[in-house]
Amino acid sequence: MSDGASEKVVPFDVAARRESPGSAMQIIGRCRNLTTTHLERFLKEMLDNTDDALFKLADQAEDNRTQSEYFDAMREVRLKRSTMESEYPSQLARAFDSFLQAGPSAAAKLASAGELELSLVGQEELEENLALEGMITKASRVNKAELEALTRRLVVALNRPKLSEDAHPLTPMSLCESFRSTMKVLDVDLRVRLIIYKLFDKYVVGALPALYQEINRELAERGLLPELKTTATAAQTRRRVSPSQSREIDDEHEPIAGEMADAGELLAALQQLAARGGSPMLPGVTLVDSKSLLSAVPRIPVITPASGSVFTSAELKDVVLTAVNNGDPTGLALNRMDETAIDIVAMLFDFIFDDPALPAPIKELIGRLQIPVLRVAISDRTFFSRKKHPARRLLNELARAGIGWTEAEEREDGLRTRIQSVVDRLVNDASGDTSLFEQELVAFQEWCQDQSERAAQREEQSALAAQGREHLRVAKGVAEESIARLLEGQTLPEPITQLLKTTWKDLLVLIYLKDGQHGKLWQKALNVASLLIWSLLPKSSQAEREQLTGMLPSLLKALQEGMNRMSCSETERQGIIALLAREHARIVRDPELDLDVQSVPAVEHAEHDARPVEQAAAETVRPVDAAVAAPSVQETSTDAETDGASDGRSFMARKVAEINRLISDGRFKVYEEVVIGEAGASEPVDEDQYVQQAREMEEGTWLELTDADGQPLRAKLSWKSLISGKYFFVNRQGLKVKEMTVYGLGAEFRAGRARVIEDVPVFDRAISTLMASLSKSGAPAM
Repeated sequence: MSDGASEKVVPFDVAARRESPGSAMQIIGRCRNLTTTHLERFLKEMLDNTDDALFKLADQAEDNRTQSEYFDAMREVRLKRSTMESEYPSQLARAFDSFLQAGPSAAAKLASAGELELSLVGQEELEENLALEGMITKASRVNKAELEALTRRLVVALNRPKLSEDAHPLTPMSLCESFRSTMKVLDVDLRVRLIIYKLFDKYVVGALPALYQEINRELAERGLLPELKTTATAAQTRRRVSPSQSREIDDEHEPIAGEMADAGELLAALQQLAARGGSPMLPGVTLVDSKSLLSAVPRIPVITPASGSVFTSAELKDVVLTAVNNGDPTGLALNRMDETAIDIVAMLFDFIFDDPALPAPIKELIGRLQIPVLRVAISDRTFFSRKKHPARRLLNELARAGIGWTEAEEREDGLRTRIQSVVDRLVNDASGDTSLFEQELVAFQEWCQDQSERAAQREEQSALAAQGREHLRVAKGVAEESIARLLEGQTLPEPITQLLKTTWKDLLVLIYLKDGQHGKLWQKALNVASLLIWSLLPKSSQAEREQLTGMLPSLLKALQEGMNRMSCSETERQGIIALLAREHARIVRDPELDLDVQSVPAVEHAEHDARPVEQAAAETVRPVDAAVAAPSVQETSTDAETDGASDGRSFMARKVAEINRLISDGRFKVYEEVVIGEAGASEPVDEDQYVQQAREMEEGTWLELTDADGQPLRAKLSWKSLISGKYFFVNRQGLKVKEMTVYGLGAEFRAGRARVIEDVPVFDRAISTLMASLSKSGAPAM
């Protein structure tokens, strides 16, 4: 292993709340094993009763045709039963693997991807969807308390605060969808399928409460929210409105609710400030009436303050009064409400100009809108009461778009140029007409949408590339652990050991990348390796030697296929086959003679072509069309359990089962590349507030990072890997700009080189600041 890499050992007995980055695999692995073991038992019971149920229906059939259909279905289920019993656990395992290996964007899509579409489908599919939807809805309701607790524990274990109750592989939806996929092996009509779904609901879905209780108990014992109680309370049993439903209700009631949602905030601020009263009007001062003020709006000049920032409240009032009196503000005063409106506009732009979330060039551009916004605020008082007023929404959109902008990306991005064109149009319009803000808002949103779609595609590509690299590291760790377990305690000729550690390990990597550990190819490749080892162990009985002689043709053929697949040289293949021929002949002739590994001639191992492995790593991010050419051996039972190595099939079954259990539990090493020079690459013993802050940071959060040259870099946390624990950051274009461990990010926070950019609409933050200021100043309440 190179100096640029470090070994990350995944500990098995993790009980602390703060999990190591690799322990997510163990948490998911343990949940997967509990789920598979639990549901396999009830699936067998369901299939037992399926035969009885179909026989009873056939016996009660009203005509021969219907009776024949039920009998045909019975035969089909009996023929495919073993396939279903193996396919369902495989589908469950794939769901867990996909959840673990995917980025958060994919995890977040799990629920929507599994939603049952009830339109634009055939009648049979519609009825099947309805049957599944019914059992899912019922199971979700019955297990609501346990599912809530389970989701909360997974949030802590996986560091995913936004993980929802329907976005992980333990949900009723995911478990039922896995069974739907399993049902594809059956060639039966809709009526029989619906009967089987009902039985699945009764025997398997009905057993979910015990499964959820067991998983919650296991996670609690590991220290994941052990104090959390799962007993359903009266509040839990009442109908709740989900966040998405709440948003739908809010949207449905706009503008009644939404338009006036913050009338009690900004409008209240206007009223509170006006209620304070002001200085007594001096003799000879004329109060400007509303009509005169409105007529003066087109004459309010758009000028830049001498300070280069924004106008103060006093400066704005002077500008307005100058426009009212055609250049001479002397002897004029505004009424208290108009004066206060100007005060609020000044305060809002003060906040925007002081906002650290916005880069300085973007602030300057938005600051130029102070006069156009003032014109709107004077001519349209709904500016203060309508949350969705076009001027307010446009300010929010401009600020939101500017959060991730940097000077270095302007040539690619063009955001500053686009904002400047918006500002120029509004500045040049002197009418104060709200419709122009509306037009610019729509046009800018369309531009931003186009930019966002491009960025999302790039971000997805970046995430898929990173996921492919991580999947490759996992595959290598799994393959290496598998070979190590096979070789554990065995003394073999060095060329055979090297063959297994290099060529055969890479073959396992390739198969794992293509099909995972649950496919037939993985099983066959492990079978070949374990039988190869067994074939070189001493054979003390005639039965063993006869078994070896019978297995050799298929073993050697499978071994040749594997070496060919990995592009081994002809010299290496012939050397391995010749060595095996000598050793097998010796074992059959002289069974008591121990192997002298020193006397075995060396076999030259040519460097095989590594491209298939690297290419497969890239292909894991898209559907795989072609299967790996896999070695094949005769089918063998994996149920035999015999001590020692006296029987080849027992030895193979025991070794393969042991390896698959270890992999499912996540007990293997992942060799992680370390970013050279990354701060905090070595993990501290104790976690501090900065590491805590890094752990709790959610996907989608924007940061401002300072590079080695002191230049700012703005980046968004795209996703957090459950495999390596790394954080992946992208820029506004969706391109990956940085990746860090949680400890590296904590070190950046500690050194002051990173800060979180608050991504809340600028107007909302400005209002909150204004209201807090009023509260401290003791303004009278209305």
